[in-house]
Amino acid sequence: MSLVTVFGLFIIIMCIFLILIILVQNPKKDSISQSFLEKNFKFFGIKRTNSFLEKITWSLSIIIFSLVLLFNFFLKLKY
Repeated sequence: MSLVTVFGLFIIIMCIFLILIILVQNPKKDSISQSFLEKNFKFFGIKRTNSFLEKITWSLSIIIFSLVLLFNFFLKLKY
């Protein structure tokens, strides 16, 4: 496997993980999924969990941005 392939797969995995983290976060408005979220976050507390998930979201976004720049750099070197 080449380095470009590894970076491409890692970017795809990070994007899927980011999508899952965003879907788990507590929405700002009250909705049908509110009862689902309350059951899942009963142990951690909504306030602490949301701040933790927000930090993960920002971190993953920065990692994906960096990986895309590196992927572009290695792609230009290869071709």
